[in-house]
Amino acid sequence: RRTERKARMKAMNPQPMTETRLTQQQRADFERDGFLLIRNALSPEMLERLLRVVDRLYEEGIGREGLSTRHHWQMRNCLVADEMFLDLLDCPTTFPLVAGLLGWDIHLLTSHLIVRPPSPPGTGEHFKGEGWHRDGGLSATEMQEPHPRLFLKVVYLLSDQSEPGRGNTQVLPGSNRLVGPPAQAAGAPHPYGATEILGQAGDAFLFEQRTWHAVGPNYSQITRKSLFFGYGYRWVRAMDY
Repeated sequence: RRTERKARMKAMNPQPMTETRLTQQQRADFERDGFLLIRNALSPEMLERLLRVVDRLYEEGIGREGLSTRHHWQMRNCLVADEMFLDLLDCPTTFPLVAGLLGWDIHLLTSHLIVRPPSPPGTGEHFKGEGWHRDGGLSATEMQEPHPRLFLKVVYLLSDQSEPGRGNTQVLPGSNRLVGPPAQAAGAPHPYGATEILGQAGDAFLFEQRTWHAVGPNYSQITRKSLFFGYGYRWVRAMDY
């Protein structure tokens, strides 16, 4: 099976992608900010193949389920939906960074595909999307602070999110080291210092579960498509099977 995967990856990437190594600067940036942007994580060929799979799953899912009350569609545990997703498990441009930050004793905890079409007309600036939160379920509220790092996610951008307001992931830099909730003005939709992650289709970013994040409205005419792969220490229980 692994040989078949290698042959498929080679067919999709005529020019083999160089395996990434975590640099000291990247480690320092991640420790400081709680997230890290990786340019050109996916080759154009792989991005095209992934989009065909994602568009098919989206059309099938919309036909069965429709959009959520928050105007998006998602597939949890998407890894099992198509073999293309298996090729991202140890993607050479991202996975070595995960192992560099967490060490070798890790496994996949979760995977999900999220598609956000343009927001309905009239969506205002105070739309809070999914709301500001930390990942990790009850660990975020039940564990004593400061929290330890338990897992991180790799997010592959499958649509152009190079400009604000395209349903981008919003993060609060440095909140991975924060004790307690982030400071926020009364009535404001976002904490002080919040920013949007901007990237082209084919880019990716990493963020850890302690980093406060949210998602904003999609004011563009582009349907936002993203793949999430969550890796954690082997002794952390998986969310998907």
